[in-house]
Amino acid sequence: MAHPLAQEWQASFPDLFDADDLRLAHAQPNKHFHEWLAAIHLSHREGALSLVEKYGYKRHERKSRRLAGILGPEGAAFVQALRPQHGVQPPDLFVYIPGTPRFWFAEVKGPGDTLRPRQRASHILLMERFGVDIELITLCKVAPTAGT
Repeated sequence: MAHPLAQEWQASFPDLFDADDLRLAHAQPNKHFHEWLAAIHLSHREGALSLVEKYGYKRHERKSRRLAGILGPEGAAFVQALRPQHGVQPPDLFVYIPGTPRFWFAEVKGPGDTLRPRQRASHILLMERFGVDIELITLCKVAPTAGT
């Protein structure tokens, strides 16, 4: 993600993106754009907030606390155990509606990216454990048409 756009989005959507998200966007400038765009889309569509990536890591304290606050300590531990136990990170977004018990996960795929078998297997585990869907958000490249 380009630095100016990441800074603009972080400033415009402080409930979605924190300083750590911005740090990651700067450290990995060719990643995160699709996930951030999907989080903004879900915010507009549902009034939802999202924990963008890295919420499955205890060292990301704010996200880890928020996850545990919604799923409970055992639920958060289940999500955080996906990577060491199954070799896959949780879906890109943990999505929730503030002030309600409603939450779900979203996997974001950009052009040319596909869902890997380990991801599918981990999604099934999450759906069974929490009784929620995993939303697949696929972004595609649109070719310009003649005259545009």
